[in-house]
Amino acid sequence: MNFSISPKPPFDFQKMMKRLTVTGKTHVLKLSDDFTQYEKIVQIDNRPCYLKIKSEGSVDNPVLSCQVIPIDGNVLEAKAKKKVQQLFSTELDLSELYDHFSGHTELGAVLNRFKGLKLLTETDLFEAIIKIIIGQQVNLTFAGTLTDRLIKRAGREIEVEGNVFQTFPSPESTAKLTYEDLRELQFSQRKAEYIIDLARMIVDGKLDLEELWNKSDEDIFQILLPLRGIGKWTIECLLIFGMGRPDILPAADIGLRNAVRNVWHLESQPSEDEVRQLAEDWNPWRTYITYYLWETLNQTPEVVDHT
Repeated sequence: MNFSISPKPPFDFQKMMKRLTVTGKTHVLKLSDDFTQYEKIVQIDNRPCYLKIKSEGSVDNPVLSCQVIPIDGNVLEAKAKKKVQQLFSTELDLSELYDHFSGHTELGAVLNRFKGLKLLTETDLFEAIIKIIIGQQVNLTFAGTLTDRLIKRAGREIEVEGNVFQTFPSPESTAKLTYEDLRELQFSQRKAEYIIDLARMIVDGKLDLEELWNKSDEDIFQILLPLRGIGKWTIECLLIFGMGRPDILPAADIGLRNAVRNVWHLESQPSEDEVRQLAEDWNPWRTYITYYLWETLNQTPEVVDHT
């Protein structure tokens, strides 16, 4: 099926795609050299589907041309559209954020630099939370290496129109692994346990990640915090990068605190409480201000105006 979506502007698709290469988050997807096309196998209504998104129009008048090919069975166009809207944060209007902070001494320049950059969320919550667990207490490069190894060990290969796509492992394929399987891939013992035990909980029906979409931020914390390997930071990252929740503040995050130190020209790294005090007027946009501050550390390359 083919359809178009008009995201709420400003919407800078190329910045969103280029960010994936800067942060190394290009597992199991294909990007065009000019960052105008995205391809990936995604789950839509519990069915694997080939998704191709091509950016057309401009930052201020954006259009996404979408192609969806179900691999097994059929999916409704309405379900496919909803999935694209969720993945690319197309329905979120950030103009109020930019207007409100346009004259802010510290944030004005940061928001202007990354204007139009919206969250590109993970394609399903299992993929999101496993990647976050993998990223706990390791550097970005090694986290990417571990993710690639897990994908090759437990993922699927699907051919679409002559191109082969690797898929992220499902809970079912992950649950069949042993701790030793992941230890052989250089996962720590604890991280192997966290990942496989979580997958087994899902397969056994003890945890339904899809139910989280209907829960408040507070409810999600209550559901996930008791689980081994899942702390406050992991849940905050899930809410941001898995669910696109717009008002999350991971104030204890070292990266955010370093970015605040740099942007505010502080002599030392602020504490969690100091970040919370500083962010008192960031509501209801704490996620996006955090996101853009993180990006200052990633040194995301500027993308020229496409209008």
